[in-house]
Amino acid sequence: MRVLAGICAAGSSTRMGFDKLAAPLPTATPPKGDTCLTRACAASSHLDQYVILPPPDHPYYPARKALIGALHAQSVSGGFSESLKALAQAAQGYDGLLVQLADMPLIAPAHVKAICTAFEAEAGRAIIRAVTDTGRQGHPVLFPAACLPAFEDLTGDHGAHAIVARFGVTPLEVAGDAAIRDLDSPADWAAFVAD
Repeated sequence: MRVLAGICAAGSSTRMGFDKLAAPLPTATPPKGDTCLTRACAASSHLDQYVILPPPDHPYYPARKALIGALHAQSVSGGFSESLKALAQAAQGYDGLLVQLADMPLIAPAHVKAICTAFEAEAGRAIIRAVTDTGRQGHPVLFPAACLPAFEDLTGDHGAHAIVARFGVTPLEVAGDAAIRDLDSPADWAAFVAD
């Protein structure tokens, strides 16, 4: 089955106060100079990828664009729903769209491959969502092609919760807190550095 990995990297990092996606992660975390965005790209590098970036006039655009190299990308302004709509459009012709958040540095290639395997086991007809071992819903989420037209109805920063509620979800357990560990605030960053 053909799956497009859609990496959401258009956020402004306003709560963080710096570009959390392009800033090097702690040097104790190999490899040195690694970033959230490069990790997100590495996690799904076995799939076709499409990255959503901020507009070219945004101060974080140049660094993020440099990090993704030759990957297909599109600049989007507006809420998170605009990123999701752009990804759904890019995924036309694919069997599914894997939505990745670029600020989740613990998501690894093994997690993405497991989600894709579960998707194939469901014949590409079920939404597969990463969850923790305690059942907390997280990311990435793989949407079948049949769900993609519904992305056009999304608004604001609410994500795809309405689509998940409408179509249901098949959870896939991911060990630890990788599925929910995002870096949204200075406290999150400090906690990640401390681990």
